[in-house]
Amino acid sequence: MDRSVENLQGMAAEGAGLLTMIEALRKDDTFLLTPLRLMHALMEAFGMPLREARNLLEDLGPDLRPLPQASEAEVEQKAQAVLSRYVTPLP
Repeated sequence: MDRSVENLQGMAAEGAGLLTMIEALRKDDTFLLTPLRLMHALMEAFGMPLREARNLLEDLGPDLRPLPQASEAEVEQKAQAVLSRYVTPLP
């Protein structure tokens, strides 16, 4: 498991939202951020099926930023509903 994936796990356990995790990957020089790579990282980090990883990207454009018709809050709410099944928050 690479460092970027481990970082996603830790960030999610600390309560970071999907958009925050995407921004962290965007800043990581060792990770080439694309929609496909993000889906793979989510699947590897959280053990989620491809369909759920893909569903998290529905409201994001190819640059992985929210589409005009989707607010950041909507993206995060949808992501939280999915990620909560896979992430154990830190106490």
